[in-house]
Amino acid sequence: MKKILFLTLVLIAAVSFARTPEEKSGTINILKTLRGESEGMDSEILAQKRITRPSLPYQYDTPEGNFKIHYTLSGGDAIDSVGYAHKIGDYMEHCWSVFTDSMGYLPPPSDGALGGDGRYDVYLKNISAYGLTYPGTAGSYPWDNLISYIEIENDFDGVYPNDDPDGPVAGAMRVTVAHELHHAFQFGLYGSCAAWIAEMSSVAMEERLYPLVNDYVWLIDYMLDAPEMPLNYGMGYRMYGMGLYAQYWNMVYGDGFLATVWDTMRILPDEAAVFAACELYSTELVEDLADFAAQALFVGSRNSGFFPDGEDLSDMSVSRTHTSYPAMGNPSPQPYGYGMSFTIFENIGSAPVDMAINFDGADGIDWAVRAIWKNGDSTVVFPIPIGDFASGEIRVPFANEAEMIGLAVVPDGGWTSRYNYSYSASLVPCSVAERIAPERIALRTSPNPFNSAVSISIDGHTAPIDAIQIYDISGRLVDAIELQLKGSPADDNRSSCFEAVWVPKDALPSGVYYVRLPELRISKPVLMMK
Repeated sequence: MKKILFLTLVLIAAVSFARTPEEKSGTINILKTLRGESEGMDSEILAQKRITRPSLPYQYDTPEGNFKIHYTLSGGDAIDSVGYAHKIGDYMEHCWSVFTDSMGYLPPPSDGALGGDGRYDVYLKNISAYGLTYPGTAGSYPWDNLISYIEIENDFDGVYPNDDPDGPVAGAMRVTVAHELHHAFQFGLYGSCAAWIAEMSSVAMEERLYPLVNDYVWLIDYMLDAPEMPLNYGMGYRMYGMGLYAQYWNMVYGDGFLATVWDTMRILPDEAAVFAACELYSTELVEDLADFAAQALFVGSRNSGFFPDGEDLSDMSVSRTHTSYPAMGNPSPQPYGYGMSFTIFENIGSAPVDMAINFDGADGIDWAVRAIWKNGDSTVVFPIPIGDFASGEIRVPFANEAEMIGLAVVPDGGWTSRYNYSYSASLVPCSVAERIAPERIALRTSPNPFNSAVSISIDGHTAPIDAIQIYDISGRLVDAIELQLKGSPADDNRSSCFEAVWVPKDALPSGVYYVRLPELRISKPVLMMK
């Protein structure tokens, strides 16, 4: 009986002290109030905070000249030492430099002398969140923009665990600065920005600037649990989980995509800015979201290695998993416009077969559909051509060689409407002569993480491969390495092994890099830790 009572108390404590996004960033409640949405901060409190700055006796001006850090050494808001303020200042300047110099963001508008001078003001206080960014009055730019200031926790006492090599307090400080400072830049570009695009962007910036911390991972569950909701869903916390989509933009397009979205918001709001950025990058939002969905399905226990922290994430929620064939069905729940829906096909058997997949969606809208062949860390994405009557079909080869085959579906209908579709999958005899199946083309790296050098091998490809390319997390090409053929195949149908060693240049910092085979459209992340 005592054991049952103890376990009950433990469960109650776990629920009572479950972490919420507001504990990490309170800015979400501010954004909702500004837009007149529910679940926001009390409007009277926010109105007062927008015009009244905190009063703290000491200031530290960063040498680079962009920040004034306000603090106290006594009372409830006290920091433990001046060094704490200096560290916050260092992290602020680092993020400022990346945002303005590397990514091309316009800096937030100056508040004049509201905090003492024209520097951006940061206040270290005992608050109920890691950080908050408060918007002020209209800024000096000739569009809808707001001045702002940031409040950051004064000691991070009892901080949640993270993976920062310097400890959880340093990690919490770093990602809070990256997250909240991006909010400040957002207010400068569009003072009325929606919470969904603001939070997904700031979450992605945590991983972009400090990839070793990984304090964002738990937030992605909010998207993985409800993929069917629309991209712009503003209720609850799903917007934090969509930070994985913004991370995908950084990985696939480089820093320029998200910077373009926010720069465009000076003239086009929220969704319209995302549509415009997609057009500038020669894609459509529905197609881009489907490409993301094809990768996001394979995280957690299904991890393919596409996302750097994919194995640490939870599983994507799927509508249905089939293990016998022929199979057919409809989505439950049905996806909203610009939401995602998934089906898994497993236990296909060992006999050589292809999988024939047929799709039939609701008429009157466009659909983007992907079939994904997956085995281990190898995936092959097959876009399903959708005709004028919202239907299409595809034949996925070597289905028997797959660990599973996924179906990812995105409708481009209205954001507030659900859309139904039907699908079927059957196993059919192989339509091509025996050749190397996709999983036999393997890109391997070892060790990973690595310190000074990483070995790279490619197995299972018959055609010559000249070189591999190395990209940083911003999408910049940092190196190209020639491959050496190890062992010559006896005939044209046998595969070869290519090998290389990448020794990064001394100037390259620690972080995530991507090894890419352009000819095969295969990439794999590696983590350098100096």
